[in-house]
Amino acid sequence: MNTSEKPRDLFPGITKLYLSRNELISIPKYALDGFEKLQVLDIGFNHLSSLHNESFCGLKSLVNLILAANKIKSLPRGSFACAEKLESIDLSHNDISVLDPQWFDGSHRLSTLTFYQSNIDDIKNIPWNATNLQTLILKNNDLHSVNKKKFVGLKNLKFLDFSMNKFLDISVDAFEETCSLEKIIMQNLDKFTMTGLFRNMHQLVFLDMSYLHSRLKVTSCCQFSYTSALRTLDLSRTKIKAEDLVQFESNRSLFSGLVSLHTLQLQKNFFNDFHLVPNAFTPLWNLRKLNLTGCHIQQIDLGVFRNLTSLTYLSLAANFIRIIPEKAFQDLHNLRTLILKFNSITVIEKQLFSGTSSLQNLYLHGNQISTIDPFTSIPPSLKLLTIANNPFTCTCQLAWFREWLDKVDTTVDHRSEIRCSSTSFKSLKNQTIWSFHPKDYCGVNIYLIVGVSFAIVTVLTLSVLVYQKRWWLNHKLFLLKLAIIGFQEIIENQGPEDYEYQLNLMFREDDEWWINDCMKPFLQERMPHLEHIVFGDNGLHPGSFYLNAIYDVIENSYKTVLLLSNQSVEDTWFMTKLRMAVEHMNDTKLEKVILIFLEDIDGDHLPYLVRLLLSRNKPYLLWVDDDADGQELFWAKFEKSMRANREMNNVIPV
Repeated sequence: MNTSEKPRDLFPGITKLYLSRNELISIPKYALDGFEKLQVLDIGFNHLSSLHNESFCGLKSLVNLILAANKIKSLPRGSFACAEKLESIDLSHNDISVLDPQWFDGSHRLSTLTFYQSNIDDIKNIPWNATNLQTLILKNNDLHSVNKKKFVGLKNLKFLDFSMNKFLDISVDAFEETCSLEKIIMQNLDKFTMTGLFRNMHQLVFLDMSYLHSRLKVTSCCQFSYTSALRTLDLSRTKIKAEDLVQFESNRSLFSGLVSLHTLQLQKNFFNDFHLVPNAFTPLWNLRKLNLTGCHIQQIDLGVFRNLTSLTYLSLAANFIRIIPEKAFQDLHNLRTLILKFNSITVIEKQLFSGTSSLQNLYLHGNQISTIDPFTSIPPSLKLLTIANNPFTCTCQLAWFREWLDKVDTTVDHRSEIRCSSTSFKSLKNQTIWSFHPKDYCGVNIYLIVGVSFAIVTVLTLSVLVYQKRWWLNHKLFLLKLAIIGFQEIIENQGPEDYEYQLNLMFREDDEWWINDCMKPFLQERMPHLEHIVFGDNGLHPGSFYLNAIYDVIENSYKTVLLLSNQSVEDTWFMTKLRMAVEHMNDTKLEKVILIFLEDIDGDHLPYLVRLLLSRNKPYLLWVDDDADGQELFWAKFEKSMRANREMNNVIPV
């Protein structure tokens, strides 16, 4: 074909050209020159084995190119560079063994590449120049391994699908060069081990690892630490077990970090011990849909769904559940669809649905429910109910539920399959539940009438007693409130830094050894911020009268500590210091004195003032020798006593 003599724009109105299912074996240079408005070109299902890098020159408007189902094994470098507006290329069902990124050099607008079932077993470790590529489909090929070298240059890649590459080995660094990935599909792989591959994929929104041929291995529970944008996670049919959902040593969930997750598919796995992992879904407070269909679940922990306050869809179908704890769904206020069909449920707890105030669709068919007790909470929002194929016992105990079915506007599916079991009234055996009319079988319930009457009499009697004893009850309730809730202590606004001395220690000279061996090391190690401390008489102002100096130190100290021993309580000067400290407490109305007993003192030997202080619950500490734990407790109490000065509401008579 002599393209130099062919006039331009021969076919100005053609935008789509379909040449599929012909006998084409090659496309010469500029073969399609003249189709300047052509946007879609389908050359699939031909016999093309190769192309020229100028085969598509002249196609200035081409956007979508289909080369599927040919015999292409290799392509020249820059095969599609002439079609400068090309965005999508489909090379599925060819015989490409090694994918070479250089084939697409110059295709700067290329955004979608499809290689479905093209026999690809390797990708050359060459950087991609098609930097605008956003979708790469490698599904159903023979890839053996992928690492970061396979995707160098694909900084804008959003969607990657390498499902059904059965023996694919995915390196831990495979996605380091594709930091913009939002969607990954990797279904039907032979094996896969989670080694932190997705940990730092900040933009990942959709991840599908379903239909794994062997058990998914999880090396740790930190797989999604920073995958905070992920909204859909499909782990269905990955053969994982309940023990994979939580790391028992740290009690950390596999789903930690998935704060934006909306949909979690876990159906067809092996959660026999599901009740042992109550914290599995704790991080998923934004989850909307949870599918646990066919997971061999036998028991449910009452707290397993506690944090799923945004959940709208929950499926527990086709498991082996017999009883569901009454509070299992209490926090699912937004739940709209609950699927419990095909289990072995025998009892519906009365308050099971009390927390599901938004429930609209409830599926209970195919269980072993024989009756539903009176006063069972059923949400008024319910629009659809399926209860077929349950062995209902049509007796008076079921009468209220039968009447409820007639009153509500709820749609009941499969009505003809809701039947009375062999344990029903004789005439109702194997009949539909609609044949059961409670008025014909159940008279007045004398037990109910007697019970209600007794309850009314009891309430009236209690009301009279409560009224007569109302002041006594108010007093007891006040004391109970203080015991349970407690009260807020009033403390001094000033701190240690507002005083001239942070601590004032008073003691006899015989007890100075304790100050040097115990108190000083403690203060240096644990309370170094206390810079101004008075150690006994040595710290008094020189030149002042003794009593004046003592009073000055007491008045200007944040805390005054007195060391008591059998000898000190006999010391007149020491007891004078104690009396002066107590008088200062009365003047300031602040508990600024701490008593430290260095030894046991017999009660008869205790001075009246000391016993008076102890009777008023004022701070005191008892030192213990040769007991490390006891000494640690002593210092902890001392630190606590130093935190604040509590206000007093009474005066100690001195």
